[in-house]
Amino acid sequence: MAIRPRSKPASPGEWPAFQALIGAPAATPGALARVIAFAGQKGGTGKSLFAQGFAVEAARQSAAVVLVDLDLHQQTSFEWAQARRLNKYRPQVCAALVDPALHPDFGLGAARRGLETLVVDAPGWSDERTLRLATLADLMILPATPSIADLRPTIRLVQDLTAQGIAATKLVIVFNQVRAESEFAFARPYLQEAGLAALPESLRALVRYRSLQNVGRGVTEADVAAIKKEAKAVMAALAQLLGETAAPQAEERFKLAPERFTLSAPEPTKRRRR
Repeated sequence: MAIRPRSKPASPGEWPAFQALIGAPAATPGALARVIAFAGQKGGTGKSLFAQGFAVEAARQSAAVVLVDLDLHQQTSFEWAQARRLNKYRPQVCAALVDPALHPDFGLGAARRGLETLVVDAPGWSDERTLRLATLADLMILPATPSIADLRPTIRLVQDLTAQGIAATKLVIVFNQVRAESEFAFARPYLQEAGLAALPESLRALVRYRSLQNVGRGVTEADVAAIKKEAKAVMAALAQLLGETAAPQAEERFKLAPERFTLSAPEPTKRRRR
């Protein structure tokens, strides 16, 4: 499928992996960005919603922030940033489109030079690309609804990643689309049985969040105080976790050895004979 042009081409001198760029990030000489990735096995869990909301709050603190969209076909966060720009919302959020097939490190190794934060919105992957992204990120956020349909694949993904050497502290489960507090009575103990826990803060299943996203606004920009407070609490908790990660440096993790990145395929289930 051909990529439809959305904005001016990115500057190849500064960030060669950025296929297209919305906005103009303020490069900080000598800076190395922290990388926070929003990922998971399934679509529809709120990865883009969380990534966009986090990018808005990060942009309030610094102009050296880029929201990186790794989905060439849907371009959800890239087009969201374009809508935000057209509607003149502030702060401006810079967004880049990256072809993950062209860059083993998704372009993050070069892109983080001169920036402070890279917010990565990943497609619903459950293969070696997820392991690669987890290796490169300082923090990986795994949004999930409090339903068994989302909890099971999320638990499997965490177990697969930790089995491959990803630190459990790097992986953060956060609940989205919570319809009632009673849902936690099932979801949190279910995670605990697997030795896991979710972020205490969460987002409810509110039409308002989708309405904000439709026009290029973040979940923290709601007009209703209670909704805004809820969303800001989630983003502040994630920002604190990201800030507690080790200071960025020219690390070996960006020198990728392809043979490292294999996730075990699930064993085929044996059919019973009738």
